[in-house]
Amino acid sequence: MVTLNDFNSLETILSKIDIGLITKLCLEVVFYFIVLFAAKKIIELFFTKVAAKIRDHEIKRQYATIQYLCISIANVIIFLFFMTNILGDLGIDMKPILATAGVFGVAIGFGGKRFVEDIISGLMILLSGQLRAGDYITIDNSTGTVEKINLAMIKIRAYNGDVHFVRNGLVEKVINHTRDFSNPVVEIPVPYNANIPYVMEILKELGEEIRKNKDFSHYILSEPEIVGIDKFADSAIILKVRFKTTAMQQWAVQRYFRIMVKEKFDELNISIPYNQLDITVKEKI
Repeated sequence: MVTLNDFNSLETILSKIDIGLITKLCLEVVFYFIVLFAAKKIIELFFTKVAAKIRDHEIKRQYATIQYLCISIANVIIFLFFMTNILGDLGIDMKPILATAGVFGVAIGFGGKRFVEDIISGLMILLSGQLRAGDYITIDNSTGTVEKINLAMIKIRAYNGDVHFVRNGLVEKVINHTRDFSNPVVEIPVPYNANIPYVMEILKELGEEIRKNKDFSHYILSEPEIVGIDKFADSAIILKVRFKTTAMQQWAVQRYFRIMVKEKFDELNISIPYNQLDITVKEKI
């Protein structure tokens, strides 16, 4: 409910506004943006110099995530500082506001248990380097690329474009598909009457060929491993080939190697089995 005292306070504030005060407020706003810009540049410069001395790409990505967090915290601190000054220049008594904020803070302390859990979990995730912006991860039923991570939540972009927002406090198990390196496995089905040693030799040659390919050689970190017979399926023998690739490139290597296998098998008339259904129709006697 608006009281007479509220109108009197507003009238007092308006009576203080003159050209000098407006000029001062404008300068403070301009100075606010200058300080904001300078703080961002200083933080970026600091992390750029630190990252330049680090060769590990994974650690660089972790520093990039922490850099974003530091910029966010700096923005909040600078905003609160200048807003307090501006309100003080307008003659607004900060004591009631601070008292209200204190009461509000106590209320949050009692009712914001989830928020506190998110903050603590967010700090642990960021400092431990479990995941970084750009990682391809799985959390519960959410799989995708981490677009943003802060103290409250993780933003994940799925392959089909869906965006998942996961609270940090709910994160118990994280599967990071792009940490350090990857081991993509390609399953190759061959018929039961195939010459297995011959097919394995072909796969070995294809593995060497993809390693020498200029588009993939810098992604593959070691010689492909021909695992051999993995299992006996209903209509085929399953052979496996395992690669060691740089993070995020495992799917490209898998797809291209499958194309190579298909083309080579077609060239050598080696069939790739598939399930078939035979239907026999019997006449009634």
